[in-house]
Amino acid sequence: MSLLSPLTAFHRSAIGWMSLCVIVLIVIFMSIIGVYEPQAAADIGIARFIILIVAVALTGLGLHTLLVRSLERSLMHPLQRIQDVTQAIVEGAVSGRIELDAQAHSDVVRVAEAVNRLAKKASADISEMRHLGKMRSEFIGNVSHELRTPIFSVQGYLETLLDGAIDDPSVSRQFLEKAYQNALRLNTLLGDLIDISRIESGELRLSFRYFDVHELLKDLMSTMEIRALKKHVTLVLDVATPTPVSVYGDKERLTQVFTNLIDNAIKYNVDGGTVTVRIARDGQRVAISVADTGIGIPRDHLPRIFERFYRVDKDRARTVGGTGLGLAIVKHILEAHTSTITVDSEMGRGTVFAFSLKGS
Repeated sequence: MSLLSPLTAFHRSAIGWMSLCVIVLIVIFMSIIGVYEPQAAADIGIARFIILIVAVALTGLGLHTLLVRSLERSLMHPLQRIQDVTQAIVEGAVSGRIELDAQAHSDVVRVAEAVNRLAKKASADISEMRHLGKMRSEFIGNVSHELRTPIFSVQGYLETLLDGAIDDPSVSRQFLEKAYQNALRLNTLLGDLIDISRIESGELRLSFRYFDVHELLKDLMSTMEIRALKKHVTLVLDVATPTPVSVYGDKERLTQVFTNLIDNAIKYNVDGGTVTVRIARDGQRVAISVADTGIGIPRDHLPRIFERFYRVDKDRARTVGGTGLGLAIVKHILEAHTSTITVDSEMGRGTVFAFSLKGS
């Protein structure tokens, strides 16, 4: 039912009641004058008396009409607008907003502003839910694809061996090695999926303590030296501060960060390139960067490289391996250390990832 209906009924009933009151007043007044002042009644005259009463009644009726019109403009029409828009929002049109005239009552304006704020929040929540739903669908699709590739590869190599290739020494070892590499890739992917799931759900527990980051990086780069030599890449540790260099954090998870960054710097480097890991003091913090002389990342891709499964060059990514989750894990682990990772890259010149950790 329209909010204006009661007001319209009230307006009509008021006219009827006012007309009746005019008639009653005329009768009462004439009776009083006729009884107590018969001569006055004759002097005034019935006609003049009736004109006076009607004038008063019409004046009251006019004031009543002005009051009703004012209420309609300042109260009833705005309330009707609020009711219409609110009903539309309930039915799903959360983009609807209440726009009122300047004549609307201040209290009604505040109600409209509150409804608009609720509608804006509902619209934002729905957009966020749709975005999350889209991300979830993309994540499931990416996971399915990434799992399918190594599984099918392992299955293909094993089927070939079972079909008789195992008796051919020239191919059997080669196929077994490829099956093993894909099994390792599958294991790495599952490990990264577990890590990203635990991190994003808040289930990952970190063990913070002080440790020597210089010693950690020296040992880590020593173990990655063979991998770098296969790519003809030189690893350099540049320490621009006295050692030892103590930082506060989860040693195991930060090792994961360094491994991912250095491994990417090796994989996406050029033949004969260099990977430089630099440690320097920055006030109470320790600044760490991993720089390579590789192919670089196009600037329009930089804002998205920390997204799950995002790859700048999908064909090259499949060639060099990786799960597509490494940088997403790096970002989350560093955020848990109240640190933000930055990236700067130039095509054909290389890429630099940098962040800082709390020092001693």
